[in-house]
Amino acid sequence: MARWNSKLKKKVTNPLIDTFLLEVIELGKKHQLSISHEDNHGAFKIVSYNKKMEKWLWVAHDSTDK
Repeated sequence: MARWNSKLKKKVTNPLIDTFLLEVIELGKKHQLSISHEDNHGAFKIVSYNKKMEKWLWVAHDSTDK
């Protein structure tokens, strides 16, 4: 999936991030938990599994330099 890379300042495809996020999402489903965030700063929250949070996590920005 092409996603914004904040270091390269352009959309890129990074299969490693796709694989990582898929594993995080599958782990969340297994434990019925999701990663959430209340705003753009501060700590992450762990909440009960929520498909909306899964979609939100999937579009995470890429901040690697690859």
